[in-house]
Amino acid sequence: MKNRTLLLIAILVIATTLLSAGIPREFNRSNEILPVDGKLTQSYPTLQKGINQLLPMGVLDTLIWVDGGNVNFGGWTDDYFAAYFVPAADGTLHSLTFNMSDLPDVSGGGMAVWIYEANYTWPEISTVDIADGPNSWLGYYDTADGPQAFGTEAEWHGGYIDSLEEAITGKIYDPLGKKVWPMFGAGNVALEPTPADKGFFTVNLIDLGSTYDFAMGDTFMVVVKFTGFEGTGDVTEHRIGFLSGKFDVEPQPGLKFYNVNSSPTGRRDIDDWGWYIRSYIWDWRANVEYTGDRGPVISDLTVLNTTISTAARTVTATITDDNPSGGSAGVASAAIMYSTDGGANYSSVSMTHSGDVFSGDIPGQAPGTEIYWYVQATDVEGLVTETIPKKYSIFEATSSFLFLYDASSHPYDFGYMYPYFYGYNCPSDSFMWDQWNGLGYGPATAELLANYEVIYWVGGFYPANVPNGQVFADWLATGTADNPKCLLVTGQDYGVISDFKDTTFSPGSFEYDYLGIAKLGPQDIIEGTTDIYPLDPVQDDIISGYMYQLMQDSSLQLVYDPSYLRGTNWIDNMEATDDATVFLTDPNNNDGPVGVRKEGAGFKAAYISVDPYCLNYADMSDSTVYYSNTDDILNIFDKFLVWFDASRLDVENEVTTVPKAFSLKQNYPNPFNPTTSINYSIPRNEFVRLTIYNMLGQKVRTLVSSRQVANEYRINWDGRDDNGLEVPSGVYFYNMEAGSYVSTKKMVLMK
Repeated sequence: MKNRTLLLIAILVIATTLLSAGIPREFNRSNEILPVDGKLTQSYPTLQKGINQLLPMGVLDTLIWVDGGNVNFGGWTDDYFAAYFVPAADGTLHSLTFNMSDLPDVSGGGMAVWIYEANYTWPEISTVDIADGPNSWLGYYDTADGPQAFGTEAEWHGGYIDSLEEAITGKIYDPLGKKVWPMFGAGNVALEPTPADKGFFTVNLIDLGSTYDFAMGDTFMVVVKFTGFEGTGDVTEHRIGFLSGKFDVEPQPGLKFYNVNSSPTGRRDIDDWGWYIRSYIWDWRANVEYTGDRGPVISDLTVLNTTISTAARTVTATITDDNPSGGSAGVASAAIMYSTDGGANYSSVSMTHSGDVFSGDIPGQAPGTEIYWYVQATDVEGLVTETIPKKYSIFEATSSFLFLYDASSHPYDFGYMYPYFYGYNCPSDSFMWDQWNGLGYGPATAELLANYEVIYWVGGFYPANVPNGQVFADWLATGTADNPKCLLVTGQDYGVISDFKDTTFSPGSFEYDYLGIAKLGPQDIIEGTTDIYPLDPVQDDIISGYMYQLMQDSSLQLVYDPSYLRGTNWIDNMEATDDATVFLTDPNNNDGPVGVRKEGAGFKAAYISVDPYCLNYADMSDSTVYYSNTDDILNIFDKFLVWFDASRLDVENEVTTVPKAFSLKQNYPNPFNPTTSINYSIPRNEFVRLTIYNMLGQKVRTLVSSRQVANEYRINWDGRDDNGLEVPSGVYFYNMEAGSYVSTKKMVLMK
């Protein structure tokens, strides 16, 4: 593994000076959640009745939370994963199918599988509210053999969930109840390497001793422990992952136990091993055979994405009632339940039907409204079935800037993307751009684009719902010389975005007229490798000139490092049109363009064929990689804002009263847990840096690092460091620099 260090660089008014190289990256944290490696095309295996069962009235079904997913969520030896399932009727569990997104690269790995009664969830706890955060830490058993998922009551070591006001003092928040399968030991299975490094893996319970019988509503937990590579920490070849998705459901189905092997000092380096509630949900399937009566079966349910329309929305579903036990069958009624107050109160809309197809309308809502909804169906015997609550929003445009994210597969969910495209040190609550997630909201439309002056369009692996380029061409054509429309297209190679339908473009096309692309050149030049690859910036270019200057003032080389964060987006070339400007080239392929930009009377547009946040610097003599995009000053996306002349637009809130002097206020509340607010004022436009330090003088978090207009500001700190990790209780200092003004104050975090 290459030596990866973080480069801290300060750019002064005239000269670029290299200051220091420091903190090494920790592998396990950055590789727990990875992108899916390519498009998953395997089909789900056909279900069959258990050969030992003679149940003529039985009905086969699959209990499943998420079908597929866009995340490769992994772990290592001794880590546990768990998920709960609730059967809709009496029956038998015959097998479990796991959708693997990563298998060990060498032989010797495997899984131990159990089924437990659920001691999860708890009525006093909202798992959606705490999932992924510090209070999602449930705890572990502190045994003589170290942290374990099993132990005695006296050995239980509670986690941060105990600090919740609603938590019951002294309660053991262990999610596992009594073991119910297998009778002895565990169901041990081997996980051997495969060429595809992924696929469906089915565990037949009868092969490991017996099936598992359940009653309607008996919640059971499927528990998996990774085995086979003791003492190897977080070695890449030993990683095992499940295809996963992320959404809110109460209670959250997915839990993970972080163990000593992969997390020697705990998940956050504070001895915090044990169970955590995650918002990620593993694609696990419990293959059952129902033998008792159940409520109606709801299928083919309409998908409602976020929309800009305020009109009513129609929901349809196929609803049937089969009654495996042979009782009376039939659907008595169905309704759509919807809420506009976060799920606190629901209203009902009756559904009409034609045969098995039921439909109804959710009333239209105002922009900015978030709607929770589900379908409820009742059969003739009074049994009720409810779908998992879903939500969508009525989109409200509030900014001149749009961050449009069109990836169907990425290691980070949409909420984590802003640092890499608008400055690593820009906190999410200060991110002034509107955000549109193509995967969750659907394709961008002309009606949406009409609200904006600047758009970053970011694609990922096999983008979903990618809008037609003509939509962007029509939008760019509405710009004027004084107020041009500005577009940056990046994230993945354009061949993926266009599905490789065209490789040569001519006048009249979006690619030729606006992006400056005449032809797609060689694609995936370094396919199959994770090695760094040199690229060349262009001297004095408004986008990449600062990179060129840095290379001249040091021994560093600009490189593309595909293994950083994403892993499999390799270098691509193209041919530029005569009227386009090339700002990034491939020195190993005749300086083939990698980044081009073009401007006309009413537009400015640019395209980069690589993931810009994988552009870093390296000392080519020893392959040391320095990560430059973790500092706003070096963030290439800031350079596009300069070229776009974004200062002509209101990035910050409108200034109503200009402050008379610089000031930094005491945070409130103080002490605080977990969030506090910091207010400050600047009387003139200045570059502002607001930084948090610990008692040792070490930087914990940079809250602000950007040029701001004269105004009053408030920013929140959520008690996390620059890596998104929760910091411990203690005294912290926050320091503000704006021009010649410097001020420092103290605050206390108490948990």
